Formats: sequence, C-alpha cells, structure tokens
Amino acid sequence: MSRTRFVYLGGLVWFTAAASPAPAQQADTLSLLAAVDVALQAHPAVRAADAAIERASADVGVATSAWFPQLGARLGLTQHQEPMLAYPLHELTVTEPPVFDPTLIQGGVDLGWMFFDGGGRRARIGAARTQADGAAVERERTTMDVVAEVAHAYLTVLSTAEILGALDEQLIALDAEGDRVGQFLAQGQAAAVERLRVDAATAQTRAERITVAARLDAAERTLARLLDVPPAATRRDRLVPLEMVSTAPQDREELEDRLDTGNPEIRRATLAVQAADWSGRAARAEWWPRLDGVGSYGLWTIPSGDAVFEWQVGIRVSYPLFTGGARSRRVAAARARVEEARQQLALTRMYGREVLDHALTAVDEQGARAAAVATAVDHLTEVSRIERLALEAGEGTQTDFLRAEADLRRARAELVQAEYGQVLAIIELARATGDLSPAWLQRILETQL
Repeated sequence: MSRTRFVYLGGLVWFTAAASPAPAQQADTLSLLAAVDVALQAHPAVRAADAAIERASADVGVATSAWFPQLGARLGLTQHQEPMLAYPLHELTVTEPPVFDPTLIQGGVDLGWMFFDGGGRRARIGAARTQADGAAVERERTTMDVVAEVAHAYLTVLSTAEILGALDEQLIALDAEGDRVGQFLAQGQAAAVERLRVDAATAQTRAERITVAARLDAAERTLARLLDVPPAATRRDRLVPLEMVSTAPQDREELEDRLDTGNPEIRRATLAVQAADWSGRAARAEWWPRLDGVGSYGLWTIPSGDAVFEWQVGIRVSYPLFTGGARSRRVAAARARVEEARQQLALTRMYGREVLDHALTAVDEQGARAAAVATAVDHLTEVSRIERLALEAGEGTQTDFLRAEADLRRARAELVQAEYGQVLAIIELARATGDLSPAWLQRILETQL
C-alpha cells in the first residue's frame, strides 16, 4: 500500500461472531453512540472544560468593560479632633466667613473614561478573547479524549467477549470429543491416554476462560465508571454489535492539512502564540502616556448646616517617568513568551505529524493483519473440520485434532485483537486530524440503533 494513499477505514470490520445480521436494538441495550452521549454528559473532564469556557467568557466581559465609562458613588462621614473647613472655599470675604466644623459629611458621584492608553486596553481584550477561543478548543480536545476512551472501553468489552465466546465454542468441541472418547473407552476401543489428552486440553481451556472472563468483567466495570452507571448497564449482552463503514482512500497531504487546521493541540498552540503577541502589545503600551477624562458631582455638608453641591470636569494625563526597569523587563518577557510560544507551536506540529505517521502505520498494519488472520481462521476452521471427520472415521489422530482446535482458538483470538486494533487506530487517526466526535462516529459506524 502506498505511503501517500491508504484506506482510511480499511473496509468492513465485524465484531460479531455470527454471519447473520444482529437483531434490532432493544430498549435496554446500549449502543456506542449512546454510551458516548452519556459519558459526555457525566464525565468530570467535560464539565470542567465547560466551566473553563464560562470563566473565559467572563474574563472577556471583564476586559471589554474597559471600553465603558466608570461611574461610582461615594459618601463618607469624618470626625476631626479640631474643626475643619466644611465647604469648598472659592473666595474669602469679611461678610461671609468660612464655616468650620469637626464633623464633615462629604460624598459625590464620579465619572471617568480612558481616552487613550497606547493600545493596552485593546491588547488585553484581544488576549482575553484568545484565551476564550483556547478554552473552546480545549473543550473539543476533552470531547475527543472522552469519545476515544469510551470507544476503547466499549470495544474492549466486545472484543473480550468474542474471545470468551471462542473459548466456549472450544469447550463445547472438547466436551464432544470427551464424550466420543468415553464411549470408546467403555467399549475397550481407546487408550486411557486419549482421555488424558482431552482432560488436559479442557482444563487448559477452562483456565484460560477464567482469565478472559475476569478481563471481561474488568472491562465492563471500566465502561460503567466512564458512564457513571451501574456495572449491570454495561454487561456484554447489553452492548450493540457494530461494524465499520468503508470509505474512499484519503490523500496524505490532505490529512496533513487537516492536521494543521483540526488538531486541537496544534490549534491551542497557535492560539497561545496569538495570546503571547497580545500580551506583548499590552506590555509595549506602557511606554505611552495615558489620557483620562474625569468628572464628578460632589456633596459637602455638616450635621447642622446646609448641603453644598458642585461639579467639576477635566482631562488627566499620566505617565510613569521611572519604574526601576519594570517596563523594559515586561516588554522583554513578553517578547520571550512570543518566541517560546512559536517554538512550542513548531514542536506541537512536529509531534502531530509523528502521531499521524504512527496512526497511518497502525491502520495499514492492523488492516493487513486482520485480513491475513481472517484468511488463516478460514483455513484453520476447515482443517479442524477435516481433522474431526478423520478422527471420527478412525483415520486421524486425537493429537492432530486437538492441535487443530487449539490453533483455531488462537487464530480467532488474534483476529479479534487485530480487528479491535484496527478500529482503535482509525479512532486515533481521527483524533489526530481533529475529526473525532459523536457525529464522526455516527458517520463511520453502523449500529443497530
């Protein structure tokens, strides 16, 4: 298979042992899509990501509020040791001497708006919005992680159950062979060693079945924990068999383009560069003076006097002449953060392409392995059938039959693992390109919904 083109989903991959279609899903069954939906509603990581989006949205609102004027009210009562000037003194006359009182009541309404700060306000808003975009991308990445984790657990239950079913079929075959040998022993037409061989093979298969049954129970409980449901809801008999839908081959260059635009890690790294750039602009804005418009409507009074109200408006320019080098260092730090973010983006892209390479290789490898093992299973099934017929006809040996049955059992288990690995590789490829989602699963999976 060419390295620039590959079969993205590799054909149909069945996870059912029977060749006939599965029955329609019952009300108490659980499909993979339903399991993903339940997990996305219950998983703490998803809830934390939603909370992060809300927090980032609030931060944007806080930053954007700097565009609005600031309005505040104040009111205070002050008791002085000695009498103080009670009202604003605009002129001094003999006929109207100033009023003094030790208890002063002062208040007012203040209005202010920043006209210019060198672009710092715009930079802070841009940084907040970039952080909000990053939170949304993190939510997508979390969704992909949960979908992949649930799919992994779901398919582990299905594949382990298939292996357990193969072992049960093996035990049925061994029981039948035991009955046959028992009949011949009763008639004195078989040696005791034949019975020992059957018993040994049966014991070995039962021991392997105990191990696989324990793995199945653990897999079912893992899936239940992910969904936050009782283990009984994720037992094998409640899960719905599924199959992959074959799709057209995909071009590698197209996948790399989708990697740059869809991979959540690369998108977050790109947003980190933008956020660092906004922070740099905010740091450089400190070198510009700040221009504010101010105004107030004030109140002055004393407990025994009349109230005096006055207004005032003005423009204020402020500029720090010396900060001990803090401004220069903040600009230098911001410049370093931009460079760090750019290099991190390059590293993330490099790692993303490595992940893509591994996913492509895994899809090809597991697909080829599944096809080869499927052929081997067909051949070994026929070999086992022939060995059984030969044994029943008295022309074969029990050793050959038991070896054929053991080879068939191992091949079936390997086939299930290969098919399972292929689906996981496909899911990892979709996660790398940013395609993995419940909608993507619905497009590529056929389940009895």
